[in-house]
Amino acid sequence: MFSESIPTRSNFDQFQNFLILGGGSSGDSSAKLLSSLGKRSVLADKFPEKANSGLYVSVLSDNHPQERLEGIDCIIKSPGILPDHPILKVAKERQIPILSEICLARIFYKGPIIGITGTDGKSTTTALTYHILKSKFPNSKMGGNIGVPFTSFCLEPLDLVVLELSSYQLDDSPNLELTCSAILNLASDHLERHKTMESYAKAKWKIQNLENPEHKSFINPNFLQYLSELPLEYTNLQFIGEDQKYFVCLNPNQIHTPNHIYDASKFPLKGKHNLMNLCFAIALSESLGMNPNEIQNGFESFSGLPHRFKKIDSSEFKNQYKKIQFINDSKSTNLHSMLSGISGFKRGDGLFLILGGIPKTEPIEPFLKRWNELDCPLWVYGKAVEVWKSEFDQTGLPVRYFQDLPTLVSDLKNKIDSTLQSNTIGSPTITEKENEPNSLSVIFSPAGASFDLYKNFEERGNHFESLIKERFT
Repeated sequence: MFSESIPTRSNFDQFQNFLILGGGSSGDSSAKLLSSLGKRSVLADKFPEKANSGLYVSVLSDNHPQERLEGIDCIIKSPGILPDHPILKVAKERQIPILSEICLARIFYKGPIIGITGTDGKSTTTALTYHILKSKFPNSKMGGNIGVPFTSFCLEPLDLVVLELSSYQLDDSPNLELTCSAILNLASDHLERHKTMESYAKAKWKIQNLENPEHKSFINPNFLQYLSELPLEYTNLQFIGEDQKYFVCLNPNQIHTPNHIYDASKFPLKGKHNLMNLCFAIALSESLGMNPNEIQNGFESFSGLPHRFKKIDSSEFKNQYKKIQFINDSKSTNLHSMLSGISGFKRGDGLFLILGGIPKTEPIEPFLKRWNELDCPLWVYGKAVEVWKSEFDQTGLPVRYFQDLPTLVSDLKNKIDSTLQSNTIGSPTITEKENEPNSLSVIFSPAGASFDLYKNFEERGNHFESLIKERFT
């Protein structure tokens, strides 16, 4: 059985022998924590030959569930492991406690915790919230799904922790008793695991702790359409969106809260979706007692995340390419995220769009509609070619297919060269500075997972940047 509540320290101390189900950064970090507490850890993994074996008493294949559980007091489950894994089935039959890595860390950390989830924007919002709060809480850390396991710092006497929490992490955890929380949005994603949007929403909904009147929860009201049982009237539940107390204003760019109107014109990240992320970060920061001046100064100095709609430095490019805007949005792993990134473009903006990777289980119709509106050239590579080709071909819109990124970027350069020579690039597109238009934007926003060709989206994004710099300098 999964733990229905956070175990007490005294209950935890009774466990001596642990099985870490699934290695990687989450499993390895759990093993390091357990070792520091004098516990023994065994790893069961699909690829035991790739394990960091020095962290474990022994490393086993995750086959043969009966044998793997002999003498085990507790299981620590990595988030990527499916809930119906055979080892978990046997563990439930034997009533062996099962904890998530997040829950394990929560046993030890007793300070304030901000939790942030959503389909898109949670990494940016987590990093932005942390960046703002650092001025008031310098002894704080950021972690969770953003890449730093909670177990790696849960023993430290910190002022504050900001966690990005995925639906997998939340689904595996009990009520984490967070200080405040946010659900940014919900769109079709991870349905290969959650099966339905309602199940996906229920996993996200576990982030809140509304029964505690001290807990502050901020959500996008559109999220509620996916819950069959709507929440009661809680005064500590606040909505962020149109016609709410917390909302985004465009022209001029402002963030409105019940306490203050913030000038968002100097916020470095562009697009309404980023202003929504900022609105959530401001609401969370206000709930932790920050004043408007501290918050304003904080978000104006935020530079964004690597691989999240980041402009590639073109200072060393050949002169004819320096005005081209190359954007690395490798962190885009679903169509909804990609559509958010290109929301500010319009037909004739000189947009070249690159998709690829392993598509998620989500409807493609919103993208086909948007693509038709933009009527822009599309490049597709990797597993996405096999999945999307038939539907893309039926549109009659310009699309080219490739096995990998190197051949794609070579073809892209040929197309850019011919476009420059014929002077057929469209009118100006989105830019960082007013009155300094770029004539062309190349957006690498794969809208799929990276695992067909890369270890992760970081490796994918780095490879794209290196190919662009190699071809255009």
